[in-house]
Formats: sequence, structure tokens, C-alpha cells
Amino acid sequence: MLAWLTDPLASPVVQRALAEVLLLAIACGPLGVWVLLYRDAYAAESLSHGMLPGLVVAALVGAPLVLGAAAGVLVAAAGIALVARDARLGSEIGVAVVVSALLGLGGILALAPETPPRLAELLFGDLLGVDATDLAVAGVLAAVVALALAGAYRPLALTGFDRDSARALGTPPLRWELALLVLLAVTTVAAVQGLGNLLLVALILAPGAAALRLCRRLPAALALAAALAGLAGIAGLWLSFHLEIAAGAAVALSAVAIAAVTVPLGGRTSH
Repeated sequence: MLAWLTDPLASPVVQRALAEVLLLAIACGPLGVWVLLYRDAYAAESLSHGMLPGLVVAALVGAPLVLGAAAGVLVAAAGIALVARDARLGSEIGVAVVVSALLGLGGILALAPETPPRLAELLFGDLLGVDATDLAVAGVLAAVVALALAGAYRPLALTGFDRDSARALGTPPLRWELALLVLLAVTTVAAVQGLGNLLLVALILAPGAAALRLCRRLPAALALAAALAGLAGIAGLWLSFHLEIAAGAAVALSAVAIAAVTVPLGGRTSH
């Protein structure tokens, strides 16, 4: 049993992957709690899918995927904001139209003859292929998100639980909703190298959903979400090593399994 637990750590590849998922857990877990409280799960999924063209272009020109992810997220956000300016359409239709168009464009670009054979990496990440540079980028971005969430705890909590009181206390809800979306975009960029644009949402939303079911107080839910995200990363990597399956998919499935186990334990979280 002890060898089953320690064998994966003998590989430097798994060591780097473990460091990557633990760094991402610091940001993804707590952010997922806020995203669910603000009912922005659709936005989280949409931003991750909308950056596919940027990832493909980065692969075409040989640029780091993190730069392509950043560019893709910016284009998606700008497109959504532009469509949402039309009062007849609104933000949800804007998200649907823009993200569908970008996902389709990304698929077309990915199938072009000039595109390197990296579509699986773009969609599902390459957790076992992260290097020191990827770790540094993930660490910096995760630290920025975690510190920003900690610093903005009070206005985020006011807006999330009572928008009317937040407005009366000088905390404009729209400003903090936009701030949360910015942090979501940063986290998406940080996680794409390891989990790809299809799987990273699982590590953001599933631990947050589980923590909200298990905890009645928001600070405890935020801390537990980070721990559960880290646990999903560890479990996924161990399963990947021993069963010889894709690491990113194993991490995502582990996160969803943790959330599924907590479904009968529904509770109500307060700040």
C-alpha cells in the first residue's frame, strides 16, 4: 500500500504535475465558491471554451499557450461585452453567440493542415508536460487571484449575499461582479496549460460546489474548496499513474466525483 502511494512521486514528471495542480487549487477552489454564489457558472464555462482560437493560433506560430489563452479570453470578453450592449439581446445571448462562434472558429483552425498535431493538448491540457516556466506562471497567477480574493472578501460577500445592502453601503454590485469575472479569466489562463480549455472548469466549479454543501460559513467553504481541489489533483494524478490514463481527465473526474459524493449533504452557506 505504501509503495502504491509513493511510487508516483519517484517521477519528476509527476512531481511537477503535482506542484501544478496544488498551485492551481489555491485559486480554483475559492474562486469556484464565489462563481457559484454569483451564479456565474455559465460564464466560467464560456470563457474557457471561447479561448480555443487563441490557443490554436499560439500553436500555429509556436508561441506559449498561456499567451494564446490570454488573447483568446480577452477577445471573448470583448465580444460578449459588445453584443451585450444591445438591450434586445442581453449578456446571456451575447455569451452564447460569441462563444459558439469562437469555439467553431477554433475548431476550423485546429483542423487546418498547417496546425501542429496538438489539438488534444489544447482541449484537454498536458498536465504531465508542464515545465519550470509553466509552474512559475501558474504560481504567480494563482497567487494574484488568491490575494485578490482575500483582499476583496468583504465587498464580494456583501454583493453575493445582499445586493441591495451592498449598494447602500457604497459597494456597487456591478463593479465587483466584473472584478470576479476578471479573476475568473486570469484563473482560466493559469489552468489551461495543465487542464486544457474543456477540463479546467471542473477544477473550478466542482470543489466549490462540494464545499458549499458541506459548510455553513463562507470562510470555511473557501478554505475547504481549496483543500478539495488539491485532493482532486492528488487523486487524479495517482489514478493517472497507476491506471495509465490521461492526467487532466483523471483530475477533472476526481473533482466531479468529490462533488457528486456531497450531493445528499445539501446545506445553506452564510457569510
